[in-house]
Amino acid sequence: MNWLRPFNFRKAPCTGMLHAALVTIVIGACVTHFFGEQGEVHLRADKATSLSTKHSTLSLFLWDFQVIYDGDNPVDYVSSLRILDRNRQPLTVDEGSLRMNKPLKYHGWRFCQSDYDSDELGVVLAYNYDPWGIAITYTGYALLLVAMIGFFFQKRTYFRALISKQHTWLMIGLGMFVLVMAVVMTKVVTPKPPLQPVLQTPLLGIHVSVIMLAYTLFAVIMVNGIIALCAKSKREQLMHLSQLLLYPALFCLTAGIFIGAVWANMSWGRYWGWDPKETWALITMLVYALLLHFPWLKHTKTPPSVVAYHVCAVVAFAFVLFTYFGVNHLLGGLHSYT
Repeated sequence: MNWLRPFNFRKAPCTGMLHAALVTIVIGACVTHFFGEQGEVHLRADKATSLSTKHSTLSLFLWDFQVIYDGDNPVDYVSSLRILDRNRQPLTVDEGSLRMNKPLKYHGWRFCQSDYDSDELGVVLAYNYDPWGIAITYTGYALLLVAMIGFFFQKRTYFRALISKQHTWLMIGLGMFVLVMAVVMTKVVTPKPPLQPVLQTPLLGIHVSVIMLAYTLFAVIMVNGIIALCAKSKREQLMHLSQLLLYPALFCLTAGIFIGAVWANMSWGRYWGWDPKETWALITMLVYALLLHFPWLKHTKTPPSVVAYHVCAVVAFAFVLFTYFGVNHLLGGLHSYT
């Protein structure tokens, strides 16, 4: 294909922006790692607790804590704090409250609800000080979102060439099938009420829906691969169909991961913590990113075959299965809600 020539970012600016966004996210993560601070602090009612870091010295007072119930089920936690910053002059006391998924922000600090004592007179708060790392990373997220949307409107790309090879009605029918399947899967896997307080957010539905759409598309690509390995005459046509579906599938998975990162930053005080589910979702994304670049391997001295593509597409789905099922049962972590 003519579109398999060495890539020119000037003719596909959104593709260039997409790669720049990923670099920006990595830079933000490095700033967070090397310059940010994070940890946990235990507070008891009416007792001052000192929090000393290289950025500031704070005195924290827990003057109220409430567990909000819906019947017998807790649906939210509310901690009310007084904060005395000994590095600021003149000395003043600031007050603020934090809830699940609604952190308290104070001059670059973020405090999130982590745990509470059984007598409900004390709390454990996660804290971080990372104004620059978060700002850079979120800028990368915004660039990534714009780039992924804009990608589908670019002309003279390999994706557009693949569209021209598919029958319109076939693509419409397949798209409707995938959408229906994704909706069904979302309904099945979304936790049923009563929900834990951390799940009481609109981001739950968005995160799960986007991830399930990606997994459904990956499943179709896997089935395509199995059919192609059994039907020799249709292998190249099915490869083109799988390559076409891979773009929205990978973009949905990527969007789902970073929506989850924003949610984690609101709930746990950090947007990435190498939780097993996070880690394996990232591994799955990287595996399918390699598969996405498969066509450009035709420039190598020993280009892979069509059969190799379908074998890789089938094997890659094992990462999806392990990320969704294996992690919960074997590795656990913060995502193993019960």
